Amino acid sequence: MTTPPTSPFLQGAFTPVHHESTAHHLPHVGEIPPQLDGLFTQIGPTPLLPPRHTAVDRYPWFTQDGLVCGVRVRGGRAEWFRNRWIRSRRASRTLGERRPPGPRHFPVDTVHTNLIAHNGLLLALVETGCLPARLNSHLDTVEYTDLAGRLPRGFSAHPKLDPATGDLHVVAYSPLRTWAEYLVLAADSTLLHTARIPLDGRPMLHDIALAPHHVLFFDAPVRFSRTAAVRGVFPYRWDAAHQNRIGVLPRPGTPGTLRWFDVPAGFVFHTVGAHEPTPTTVELTAIRYDRLFDGATEDPLTGRGHLWTWTLDLTTGRVHEAQLADRPHELPRSDPRRLGEAPRYYYAVTADSRHALDSHQPDALLKHDFRTRTHQLRKLPPGTATAEAVFVPAEDGTAEDQGWLLHFAYDTATATSTLVCLDARDITARPLAVVELPTRVPLGCHSSWLPAADLTRTDAPALAWPPPPARPQGAA
Repeated sequence: MTTPPTSPFLQGAFTPVHHESTAHHLPHVGEIPPQLDGLFTQIGPTPLLPPRHTAVDRYPWFTQDGLVCGVRVRGGRAEWFRNRWIRSRRASRTLGERRPPGPRHFPVDTVHTNLIAHNGLLLALVETGCLPARLNSHLDTVEYTDLAGRLPRGFSAHPKLDPATGDLHVVAYSPLRTWAEYLVLAADSTLLHTARIPLDGRPMLHDIALAPHHVLFFDAPVRFSRTAAVRGVFPYRWDAAHQNRIGVLPRPGTPGTLRWFDVPAGFVFHTVGAHEPTPTTVELTAIRYDRLFDGATEDPLTGRGHLWTWTLDLTTGRVHEAQLADRPHELPRSDPRRLGEAPRYYYAVTADSRHALDSHQPDALLKHDFRTRTHQLRKLPPGTATAEAVFVPAEDGTAEDQGWLLHFAYDTATATSTLVCLDARDITARPLAVVELPTRVPLGCHSSWLPAADLTRTDAPALAWPPPPARPQGAA
């Protein structure tokens, strides 16, 4: 009998670590820009114990324990590195610890998808409906939280912060419900708005886009599968019978103002952005897949994502869509201060070799220029893979690309990881700095840059929440 191949999510840059590490005064080559003051992190699924099943058709990467890794950068130095597992019920039991307090609102409380900061909270998020886990500035799990009753279900993976107002726009949903909630939290976490969004079933709502007057999201053919969930594997599967559509909700909106725009079948994990070129049109850009999660194995990422745009005419109801670039890429990141504007640049990971494409281990970075329809390509050394790269704007910068690009890199030959800092204006140039890490950082889901200003209150024993308002009429 032929032994099935090992899952690619257990090899190369995905090779798990099974221990937590702490190190101080990290050595580095080059000069870390002294303006960088914050915490660079990555979070993703990594099994705390060696998995029982390793075959490609038996190892469910998306359901593994959540591991967050971070480097504190300040004053031209890399002060420390830490990696910590999110203390879910399963992780706490494995570690022999008492589980953190707080509500869950979902049977499974494994958290491993994204990390955001808001109003003194450092929140780890997950896609499946569980509430966020609150971390301290050293990445230890403090509690699970529903934001003092404000959050009915878990965040989608990508809440959006409006740079003009400081408001956090959230889609909260769960595969146990056939609707989602759209919430707006002020900078002090006052609940400004909530509205129920009716959905045709139980789609995955991984990301949203925020335009000046609208919030947009996809109701795609990737749907929750009870059969897959019972099997204990990734519970979302392609459903060709479902009409792909884009939801457009005015800000702030009620369900009666929600409009659906039918578009050809496809799936979007991550949006690049949205803006409003005229008062009656909204333009949305995102990384689109023809199909996804339709394979027979537990390696669901069989598609190739490309840059697409949709122009939605709010007067006629028509949609014009077009592919803008041929090179497959993912994890687009741009200047967070320009959310809602038409960006000129964004940064993403891509594959420059067939092995990188087939193994989901990107070995190159790109900088896309919307104005020229071209991109810079940074090829990493052979055998090197990169995690998501994050653009960190220079506070005194005026140009859209004035700042730095940070990413974790993994060297397969030496089984070591580094933190790399590039000049965002020319990502093909020699790195400004390369920080050596004490242990490898397995490829995960998302990276984040958390400025020092967002970390100062995260270790407070309790937050002074404003009194929760009465739930608006018609809210869940």
